Amino acid sequence: MDGPKRSAATEAVRRLLRECGFTEAGPANDNGLASTAVCVVQVDNPLFGAGQRTGGLRRSAILNSATTMARQGGGTLVLVTDQTPMAAPSADPDHAARQAGDLQWWQQISARFAPHGVRMNTIRVGYAPFLGHALSQPAESELLSHQIVRRPVVEADLQAALTLLFSSVPSTMVGEILPLDGGLGTTLVSTSKPGSVRPDHSTEPPAAPWNLEGRTVLVAGASSGIGAATAIELARRGADLVLLARRKRELDEVAAAITEHFDSIVRTVDADLAEPDTPELALARAFSSAGRVDDLVYTAGMLIRDDPREDTVAQRERAYRVNTLAYADMAERLARRWATDGHRGSIVGVSSSSAEIALVPGLYSYSSSKAAMEHLSLQLAISLARHRIRVNAVVPGFVDTPMAATADPAFVSVSMRRVPVAHPSEPEDLAAVIAYLASPASAMISGARLRVCGGLATLGPLPALAESGPRAVRATATAVAR
Repeated sequence: MDGPKRSAATEAVRRLLRECGFTEAGPANDNGLASTAVCVVQVDNPLFGAGQRTGGLRRSAILNSATTMARQGGGTLVLVTDQTPMAAPSADPDHAARQAGDLQWWQQISARFAPHGVRMNTIRVGYAPFLGHALSQPAESELLSHQIVRRPVVEADLQAALTLLFSSVPSTMVGEILPLDGGLGTTLVSTSKPGSVRPDHSTEPPAAPWNLEGRTVLVAGASSGIGAATAIELARRGADLVLLARRKRELDEVAAAITEHFDSIVRTVDADLAEPDTPELALARAFSSAGRVDDLVYTAGMLIRDDPREDTVAQRERAYRVNTLAYADMAERLARRWATDGHRGSIVGVSSSSAEIALVPGLYSYSSSKAAMEHLSLQLAISLARHRIRVNAVVPGFVDTPMAATADPAFVSVSMRRVPVAHPSEPEDLAAVIAYLASPASAMISGARLRVCGGLATLGPLPALAESGPRAVRATATAVAR
């Protein structure tokens, strides 16, 4: 632990980590900690009524801890901060600049040490009274009116986020900022009357927020890759499953593997999501066989390569149908049914780093379809919030899947120079984050995108440049070997 002494936030996080099973190595000092995991707490935002001011991150201690971890072969650092991503007229500019500067420094260090097996991520908490935040009732009401999930952060929310980031998977989530703020960062315009919003405590996580027993999850695109790994992870957490994909033989193999190792009930629906009527028919078959669908995980995707010299209209329309339109149709149809039944479901869509950054030429159809899908998730989250239906997106980078196997090996090798961890993600890395978002453990998160990309989209560093790169590389290597 590294945080202000006698701070409510530091003590609260320390208690939550102990409850997770962590043992504290000892007090932090400027020489760093010889630990496999370090949690840094910086919670002092006056915008949330924090009463204690800190002096900012103890950068030398953090740097030394990261260096020690790199020497040991790897480790994990997590920053818990209440820094807000938006400017606020009532904020202290100097304090806001200091927090933003600390976060940028943290990201730079993350990029520097990611190649050495050190994972650094951030949890950005919103209004959390148990961490020392305190607002008047009118101010709290006004703040909550701009959130998708209308309540403060509670201990179970933070404990689940810490559990995710300190776990061995996702091993390729680095440089990510997990928005544990109820969607405050989405810039939602409030139409509520001043003072009318009260905390909705009915949305708080249950006692066992990771447990999915009693829930039936529909996984679209479940025949291989991310979808298959996600289905297995959901079954491990107790969920029953409806697996949907076009390839029946592969789908049956995944179902058989799950029933061999878990007690989950698994049904399959073989259908082509490129066909316009598939979402309606597939959902009808799912409800007919399983009786219910509690959550949707949409991992289906179609990669096409564009060539302006050729007519790719038919391919593009098929890709848009699989990547965007079928997702929209299924989500909307499920949400309509859930809203009528009063069911609080969760929807998780799998996007792509191509939706956020321009990787290579010739992917404009695929990239734009995934960008549309990602923004659709955000808009659905806002639109379905009143029905307590959460919608989030997971954003992979390079993943070791059959789809990725179609890429030119030479291209993949060159591309790894832009990936801080220097290797692709495994499907299990994505499955861990998808399962988190599908479960009540992430009850405070909606309208978010969580990137599992090895730092490609979160950090996106340039490779070592000819003029200054070797010197920077040698400096890091010397620090690690010291």
